[in-house]
Amino acid sequence: MKTLIACLIFLSLIACKKEVSPQKSSEQQETEQHTEQKAEDTILVFSEESLELDQEKTKAIKRERLITAKDDKTQLQELVVSKSFLKEEDLYVLDYQYPYLNEKIDPLYSVFNNFITENYLNIEKTENQILEDKELLCDTLKINRFRDKRIIDYKIYSVKSDRISVVLYKENYYSGMLYSTYLFDCINFDLKKHDFIYFDDFFETGTEEEVFTTINTIIKEGISSGELYYDCWELSKGDFKAYKNNFVVNDDTVEFYFDDCVICPSYTGTYSIEIPIKVILHLIKKYNDRPIVS
Repeated sequence: MKTLIACLIFLSLIACKKEVSPQKSSEQQETEQHTEQKAEDTILVFSEESLELDQEKTKAIKRERLITAKDDKTQLQELVVSKSFLKEEDLYVLDYQYPYLNEKIDPLYSVFNNFITENYLNIEKTENQILEDKELLCDTLKINRFRDKRIIDYKIYSVKSDRISVVLYKENYYSGMLYSTYLFDCINFDLKKHDFIYFDDFFETGTEEEVFTTINTIIKEGISSGELYYDCWELSKGDFKAYKNNFVVNDDTVEFYFDDCVICPSYTGTYSIEIPIKVILHLIKKYNDRPIVS
């Protein structure tokens, strides 16, 4: 009898060990899974931070190339006066640098100056837009860590002493956004005729398709060669129609400008595509005009 009782106790102990063992294994498994998940989350956070840091760097390089690009301001300092406007409020900053033609040289340069004033210096309209945007974001307490910024600056080029080309680049920084965004307006002005020059004035009639194809060829070649970031893409026909007047001219190139995210992501790539004039010489009216012999 004693032998039977001893056997039963022994079997009970074995059974208990078998029941406890899986429970302990399950706890260890949960701990291991938690540790693995924590490691994955840590790697993901580091990856996202690394990506953001890389994008900030490439955005800075892209911006630096734009700002440091050479133009003809020094040569045109008698003709063009750089004017500025700065307004700092609790919710926003307006910081504008813009060109103003010297009306002492020609009073009819007022045509250009009035255009700049009406289209870019409507401060009240800009302020209202900023405040409306904040209302849409439910910023009723008007508490912001960072102020919105609207910055305008420009590059100017001289074309054969009778024309100027201006690119106005507008930097918009919205509080809470990771990056500022860039928008571009190009102005071509005939100094003798006191008139603005658009795509159809500069290029031959019916050349839109060829100019569009030329731009995309340059983009594709740039991506293939590595000169243009691989995340960039070809220009759509709709965007070409919207931006076809957004070009500046110098003695060597015609350069088309595009807003952020039209041909490249905001954080990298380029804002413009340069076409050597010699490539499209046959498309430009100025070079195809021939005097009529009577």
